[in-house]
Amino acid sequence: TAGPLTDIPVVIKASNQQLVTASNPLHFNDQIWIYATGLGATLPEVAAGTPAPSAPPALAVLAPDVRLGGIPLAVSYAGLAPGQVGVYQITARAPAKAPTGTEVPLTITQGGVTASVTLRVVD
Repeated sequence: TAGPLTDIPVVIKASNQQLVTASNPLHFNDQIWIYATGLGATLPEVAAGTPAPSAPPALAVLAPDVRLGGIPLAVSYAGLAPGQVGVYQITARAPAKAPTGTEVPLTITQGGVTASVTLRVVD
């Protein structure tokens, strides 16, 4: 189970729809889905406690900056996860070349606030 109690970030590889873990590491150019909370206002606005719509999607007003080992990731979506309440989804692509290792920082910065988790990244 992912989350703060297990220290497994909620980062999913699109290719196999499984969590990024030590045994399922991130590879260069992998598309990932990052699930988070606290990304703020959306357009269109969604009332508190209401599931997020899928059409039109509720996009984050302030786009997050996502980096892997300090290298920017291409973000194709940042907004509420459709059908979820208060859960945001960021869809991004790992760079073609990034630092490798067992604890490469994945950092999200938005509105002056930064959050970071570590991932295993292999070539």
